[in-house]
Amino acid sequence: MVFTMKHRLTERVPQTILTIILVLSSFGSFAQDYSGDAGNGKSLFNSNCASCHKLDKKMIGPALGDVTERRSKEWLVKWVKDNAALRASGDAEAKAIFEEFNGSVMPAFPNLSESDVEDILTYTIEGAKPVVDNNGGGGTGGEEVAAESDNTVILLVLGAILALLIMLLVRVKNVLKAVKGQPTSTLVQDADVITKTALKNPKIATLLTILIAIVFFQQLYLALMAVGVHENYQPEQPIAFSHKIHAGDNAIDCNYCHYGARKGKHSNIPAAGVCMNCHMNISEGPNTGKEEIAKIYAAVGWDPESSSYIEGYEQKPIKWVRIHNLPDLAYFNHSQHVTAGQVACQTCHGPIQEMEEVYQYSPLTMGWCINCHRETQVQVESNDYYAKMHEELKAKYGEDAEITVEMIGGLECGKCHY
Repeated sequence: MVFTMKHRLTERVPQTILTIILVLSSFGSFAQDYSGDAGNGKSLFNSNCASCHKLDKKMIGPALGDVTERRSKEWLVKWVKDNAALRASGDAEAKAIFEEFNGSVMPAFPNLSESDVEDILTYTIEGAKPVVDNNGGGGTGGEEVAAESDNTVILLVLGAILALLIMLLVRVKNVLKAVKGQPTSTLVQDADVITKTALKNPKIATLLTILIAIVFFQQLYLALMAVGVHENYQPEQPIAFSHKIHAGDNAIDCNYCHYGARKGKHSNIPAAGVCMNCHMNISEGPNTGKEEIAKIYAAVGWDPESSSYIEGYEQKPIKWVRIHNLPDLAYFNHSQHVTAGQVACQTCHGPIQEMEEVYQYSPLTMGWCINCHRETQVQVESNDYYAKMHEELKAKYGEDAEITVEMIGGLECGKCHY
């Protein structure tokens, strides 16, 4: 019956009207269960679909945020794996979509399994949901919120205990008054009397003074220790650069962009020319569209229409905001850690491959560095940088000894404060 109706419509109704009818008639008709892996689906979406599709708006292809509400799972699997074969089979909806987008050919993905396609479709459902940011824009702000919440709970519990003690004292006092035949008093009156009596007692007054002093100096100590510590610092950058897309989804080596980390003291901020190595051909990103990449083009004077640099263009530097900053009194050499020490970038910078916007992951305090030097084992066997020293250390501590950074002078003051 349904096939007959669609067949008659294709004979009598113009194709554009048919497309509208088919789309409208399909809304709400495909409430199916998608139980795929949204995480894997996002990765597959970014690598296979993001160049032509967005979840929330039309791009080269249609928006996919509600595609599972408009089409059946079976139909979508066939379309993704080989849409040309689906059109060739005479499927009216496949033909209508093809003509709606002016015959733009979508590539076939026979390499994707049905479970892969379901993962992608699950991601289109999960990824289209609004995200509630409870971190206030900070990288690990949730931990700070949790800590504040814990302190609030502690204060509330202490307050409740204090209130119970006052009520207990008042109750005892009223019982004694009743025994003696004296009139009882209200809670407020008794609490006022108890407070005034307590403050007149030298021992209680001294105890309260000591407690207030302890709290004051503890807070003063914490405030002083926080000076110059910028953990979770996450400034707004001039371009919304996603490390998750570049270092995570696309697995670009950190040292490709920050090449100075291997050879020198500083891990350089990559020049716009490094960005252009890829973005000469990639003009639209999966999350930010063309807007953010256009800022790179504006900096270097690149015309994406003609795929060439604008002659005589005055280039403008991209004013990136520095995040990690050690004081001048401390010496730190990236190459000594990255090349000689073979330390992974994530050791200090955290899971950079998961960060949409980078924030300072570690406190970078002297105590934090010292603890790392005490605990980190030097890769003696695979590291020729300190070959002579390693031989001497093995002779001193034994062949099977675990050589830490501390044992090669990592705690000497002059190493970092020369």
